[in-house]
Amino acid sequence: MATVTFTETLPVNPAANYADRIGFALGNLFVSAIEAVESFKLRHETRIALEKCSDVQLEDIGLARCDIAGIVAKL
Repeated sequence: MATVTFTETLPVNPAANYADRIGFALGNLFVSAIEAVESFKLRHETRIALEKCSDVQLEDIGLARCDIAGIVAKL
């Protein structure tokens, strides 16, 4: 009597592996979108707060009005 031995295991459902990868990709896309919105919100709020400051207040913290755009861009 002959004996057959398998050395490789096949995935139970190859489509499930593909679906998992799609799910992870969509999850990463969703997280990236949330991070982009949060980053935009931070830059927007920072710009508004600095623009509300008077020139004297800006000078007290070592800034000039022309520095605001550069600071916001670095966030």
